[in-house]
Amino acid sequence: MTDRIAFESPVKLQVGSDKTLRTVKTVEGACEVLIDWPHARRGPVYQSTREVVEAAAAGKATPAEAREAFAGLAAHAGVLVND
Repeated sequence: MTDRIAFESPVKLQVGSDKTLRTVKTVEGACEVLIDWPHARRGPVYQSTREVVEAAAAGKATPAEAREAFAGLAAHAGVLVND
């Protein structure tokens, strides 16, 4: 099993119709969320985020870049939770 690549700080999202709180702490966790992202809400912001997150998983982008892109997508989609 490979090591998970941690974000410096977690990204919190409200997901699903019940607004469940999900805390994403790693690049791999972001990949999992992106796989489950609703197809109807996938557009250019989703695609560019997925490219950066996958690049970070492959060691071609930094975890900070992946977190920034992922948090940006969550904010764009209106599901980002700010503490």
